[in-house]
Amino acid sequence: MDNKVLHQILGEMQTMNSDMKELKTEVTSIKSDVAALKSEQQTTNERLAAIESKQTIMHEQTGKLTEYHSETMANFENLATKEDLAYFDKKITEHDRELFKIKQRA
Repeated sequence: MDNKVLHQILGEMQTMNSDMKELKTEVTSIKSDVAALKSEQQTTNERLAAIESKQTIMHEQTGKLTEYHSETMANFENLATKEDLAYFDKKITEHDRELFKIKQRA
């Protein structure tokens, strides 16, 4: 082989070495980026778990409040209305008069 061919091969090998160093640098940078992404993903997962936990608590509390509301509304249906009170007032008054009359006779 002649010197010119050897120099050409040597030049190509140096270029390849330079390219390999650049690739190694890029791979190192990519590894660093992936590690940072993993760390951020872990933080995100922790926050998501906390949010899910809070959401579960809110869901349970909403269920309890809905049940309480339903019970309260059902109790309102059993309360005396204004019309009921007017009726009771009239009936009590009538009974009191009748009792008074009966006592007057005796």
